Amino acid sequence: MDAPDTSNGKSLNILVVDDEAGSRMALSAVLTLAGHVALFATDGDEALEMFDSAQVPFDLIITDHAMVRVSGVDLVRQLRERGFAGEIVVLTAYAGTIEEQEYKKLEVAGIMEKPFDIAELRRWINCIHECREQSSIGGKLPSQLRAINFYWVKHDPPAGP
Repeated sequence: MDAPDTSNGKSLNILVVDDEAGSRMALSAVLTLAGHVALFATDGDEALEMFDSAQVPFDLIITDHAMVRVSGVDLVRQLRERGFAGEIVVLTAYAGTIEEQEYKKLEVAGIMEKPFDIAELRRWINCIHECREQSSIGGKLPSQLRAINFYWVKHDPPAGP
């Protein structure tokens, strides 16, 4: 088993929202091995409750698109209305039917098709984290993150570690 990847020196606090147990288990393994703290919700309602009651703010939210009761788009909209300005990654197995324009308006970082590539997901999370860290120091969003902001991971993955 691989050792945790904590090379960035900071673990992220990540909320994962997915109604599929298999996806939650895979994401749990990926995020734990990368040294991050992850909390899991099985639907949008539970995610909103967890967001509202969180003791530590979330750095990143990874959500499924197609869920019962509250869709990914509705969840992202409600999170933005509640003031979440952080990065959001949307996972979907329904690439042909996803509401891409609505997600763009809601400023999600991007959409990753299921089944997702674990190495790509790790690179993407690292890139988002590193760019946000640079932005907090330099006061503006680095061009590296602007370049990857909103894309389909399988079609246009970021370069990097």
